[in-house]
Amino acid sequence: MTRFATILIGSALTSLIAGYGFAADPQTETSQPVVSSPSSPATAAVTAPAAAAAPATEAAAPVAASDKELKIGYISLNKVASATAEGKAASAKLTEKSVQLRKKLDAKQKQLEKEKISIEARLPTMTPKERAAKGTEFQKKMEAFQKLVRASELEVVELQDKLTGEVYISIKNAAVEYAKANGYTVLVEEKSVLFVVDSLTPKDLTDEVIELLNKKKK
Repeated sequence: MTRFATILIGSALTSLIAGYGFAADPQTETSQPVVSSPSSPATAAVTAPAAAAAPATEAAAPVAASDKELKIGYISLNKVASATAEGKAASAKLTEKSVQLRKKLDAKQKQLEKEKISIEARLPTMTPKERAAKGTEFQKKMEAFQKLVRASELEVVELQDKLTGEVYISIKNAAVEYAKANGYTVLVEEKSVLFVVDSLTPKDLTDEVIELLNKKKK
């Protein structure tokens, strides 16, 4: 029951995100995440060699750097999942199923406990053959209960995986839509970012994606 209770009571939102590999090791969040990135095209300059026929006094003219701005954005999947209507609905659905199965298992467990007490009370009046038969019968009921626990665990995990996939796809689609509409070159998940050069400033787009998702839900 300990393992199952952990699944039922554990944070649904944390599980939604962890199920898709977006939960990183615990770490102190920074105000500006960083990601490994090549040098910005805007900072690179290429100097063209002087033409062979050009006068010695003419200097080589540099090629203009790209005028296109390299825009990088990031979002917190945990925050998006917990703040959007879709994420809240998924969490509520998982909690409802967990509570439903927990009640079913608790009722069955209490029934078996009462039956065990009743059998133990009647043991002194039973023959060895009756004791063996009753013991075998009760053991089968316990095995059936254990199968029910495992089936309930699997049902919760399968529902969790299903909800995780649905929420992730919705968040990804909204994030991509916002990034394309606003000219972003790269959009990453906050906890996957490790380093970025000082010349680039990633922008937190979490609130914008939350707003877009909630509008779509309405």
